[in-house]
Amino acid sequence: MSAVAFQSLLAQLVVDPALRDHLLADGIAAEADLDALERKRLLHVAGHPGLSVNHMLHRGFRLGKLKALLPLTCVLLKSARLQTAVERFWAVHPPRTFYFLPEAIEFCSFLLTQPTRSKYLHEVVAFERAHLELQRARLDAPPRQTVRFQHNPSKLLAQLASGRQPLGLAPMPCLAVGTVDEQGQARWALQM
Repeated sequence: MSAVAFQSLLAQLVVDPALRDHLLADGIAAEADLDALERKRLLHVAGHPGLSVNHMLHRGFRLGKLKALLPLTCVLLKSARLQTAVERFWAVHPPRTFYFLPEAIEFCSFLLTQPTRSKYLHEVVAFERAHLELQRARLDAPPRQTVRFQHNPSKLLAQLASGRQPLGLAPMPCLAVGTVDEQGQARWALQM
């Protein structure tokens, strides 16, 4: 009997609807380090109708954290496009942790590999990803972050920060360089 194995599967059941479906269809693998009572309890939880509510709450919490950590990307994508992108991301990146900053960074990396019709999306996503990298907990100083912009970042990010879709931005290729100051605050400077 392993409390760690039981607790791990129980946590996975809360966050992964596919695991519930798998356990109900195929049962628990024989090699799982669980005793008969733990197996019975996990199968009971998997079959309980309240588990769907937990899945819904967890998905809502995950989406809320992405919106909080990537506000500019979320404004740019709007609701329907954001929901589609999140669904595609979650389909190939099931939850592995309750820490949401790494998931937001992974979501950015995912978006950067996707084709887009938005002329601003990749540069906004790259900026927010770099900004999160500056905030990521580390034992040493975070590495300097650089983001290539094709449009004026001051105007682009300001419009998104005010909740508006960017309009009429003329091309202005530049490089934004991000560092962290002595107080732990991200600082950005533009290089033309």
